[in-house]
Amino acid sequence: MSHLKTQKPLVDNCILFINNCTLIIVHCLLRIANCRLHIANWKLIIAYSTLLIANSTLTTKVKGQSLENLLQLTVAENSELKFLNAEYETQLEKVNQVNQLPNPQLGVGLPVLRPETRLGGQVLMISASQMFPWFGTLKSKEDVVVTMSKAKFERIAALKLELFNTVKKGYYQIDFLNKKADILNEFLGIYKTLESVSLAKVESGQSTTADVLRIQIKIQEIDQELKIITNKKKKFYAQINQVTNQPLETEITITDSVRLTGLVDYNLENYRSKIQANHPLMTKLDYQIEASKQKQIINKNINKPTFGVGIDYSMLNQRTDANPDGNGRDIFIPKVKLSIPIYRKSYIAKNSEEDKYQEAIAYQKETLEDKMISMIVQSKVNYEEALLKKELYKQQIKTTQMAYEILLSNYSSTGKGFDDLLQIENQLLNYKLGLKQETLKGKIAIANIERIIGF
Repeated sequence: MSHLKTQKPLVDNCILFINNCTLIIVHCLLRIANCRLHIANWKLIIAYSTLLIANSTLTTKVKGQSLENLLQLTVAENSELKFLNAEYETQLEKVNQVNQLPNPQLGVGLPVLRPETRLGGQVLMISASQMFPWFGTLKSKEDVVVTMSKAKFERIAALKLELFNTVKKGYYQIDFLNKKADILNEFLGIYKTLESVSLAKVESGQSTTADVLRIQIKIQEIDQELKIITNKKKKFYAQINQVTNQPLETEITITDSVRLTGLVDYNLENYRSKIQANHPLMTKLDYQIEASKQKQIINKNINKPTFGVGIDYSMLNQRTDANPDGNGRDIFIPKVKLSIPIYRKSYIAKNSEEDKYQEAIAYQKETLEDKMISMIVQSKVNYEEALLKKELYKQQIKTTQMAYEILLSNYSSTGKGFDDLLQIENQLLNYKLGLKQETLKGKIAIANIERIIGF
């Protein structure tokens, strides 16, 4: 007993030591856990910050762009428009180059062998003269330059119509591809649901693995088509960016999906009258005809007499061998010049050239007008055809949707009719895509009409 009493304090000390060690270990574990918590918090903060930076960068790089904004950007930044505008301003500078008189002529002579006159010998001769064209010639030249400047300005307006048409078509194509991708993603989910149903039927012995494989093939086709759409949009990005003078790879984000609207006040005869009176290309040709007629006026004035005025002055030395009245008096002679065009062959040829040029432009106007009217008619046919097909697709979608629901219910309960179900689902997908395709065709048809009458 005494021996046991002697060992009891030792046992208690050991237990106390073990308890203290346990507390130390627990404390260390808590510290480690706390450190891990801090590390996790920092990781969370870093991840959140990275997400914010990425989101900010994405927002900076990809901005929504409306069609109207892109058209305004085209007017402001297109390099071809800037070129034509600079060319127009250059043409205007020619006005001051053609409305000036010919340079005056000035001559000075020092006789080598001094001629003698009654009043003395000539030591210096000076002459000056100024020629004047026929009345109205300078004004006619100025009119030609101004008229040609107007023709160049109309080229700017005509180019705007072409550029706007390019931007609109590219914008509509991107919008269509976005909608096509939405439809494909929607059906991708449907096909994956069908895949799950088919797998369940295979497990229950109501279907075969071939049904699952056929659905998976369709899923792969849709996945590949989505990649093609992403790649195809880059072509239209480049098309719009080239017109707006932006980096070609800049993404165009559609902010306002343009709806297919109706043709308001469609009247072919009104369009014809509007084109004849105001279309930039027609107006440009009118200015070319006007400039040709003004050139004929210039040609007529050039072939009229030109006249000039001038003076001749001679400085004399006084005679030493005699002293006549006015000895050494200088000679001052005013003079008038007249140039009479005798050879008129070039005048007749130039007039005939301008007459034929005006006739050619008149034929060009007639051809251009017929071409524009034909394009309007063709675009109208395409528009109406798109509307008719849209209505058909809407009816087919409604009917096919009903048939699909019936077949899906039958397949879910019995496992039969898979071929019909897959076929009807494929038809429904094609009808919905066709509906969007016809909407695109209708928009492009309207854009082609606006290209002609949208001035």
